[in-house]
Amino acid sequence: MAVLTTGVVAAQDHIEFKWYGLYSVVDYSYAVNMNKQYGDVALSEITGVVGFQIRKETAVGLGITYAKHSTDGYTQLPLFIELRSHYTRSRLTPFTAVQIGYSFPMGMSNGGDESITINKGGVFFGLNGGARFAINPRFGFSLHVGYQMMLMNEVEFVYGGLLAERKPVLFHLLRAGVGINF
Repeated sequence: MAVLTTGVVAAQDHIEFKWYGLYSVVDYSYAVNMNKQYGDVALSEITGVVGFQIRKETAVGLGITYAKHSTDGYTQLPLFIELRSHYTRSRLTPFTAVQIGYSFPMGMSNGGDESITINKGGVFFGLNGGARFAINPRFGFSLHVGYQMMLMNEVEFVYGGLLAERKPVLFHLLRAGVGINF
């Protein structure tokens, strides 16, 4: 009787997130650059992805991230294609997401005697892993950690009001965040 009762309760609790059709993810992440050559750089990121869930294991989407730097010097707007995979048909499921695209420059620091300006964007790559918890078949929350690579093909560094150097900059970012899935 106990085994039968446990089985009935477990069956009622089974909620599976939609596994076919349109999907959307909106998340917030905090990313820290591991390449200390450019100082302690951290970015606050808001990402949106819209795609098509082909089946539970495979989804393809288009995404955009607004990556905000505290002084605006490294603020960027990556546009990317995403390949997303979920690994179980349960309420709590692990996932991975691979993103590849191009990052567009969005701003410059204060523009005074010391400033940083991205003149040309570059390649963007991201790899994230985490878990999604389904509230119901069409709504869930997720937590993720990951890696991002952002290449800026031309960045100007101004010190004392004079152009000090112009060179490419490569960020290797570790990120963590929370998202809403619908």
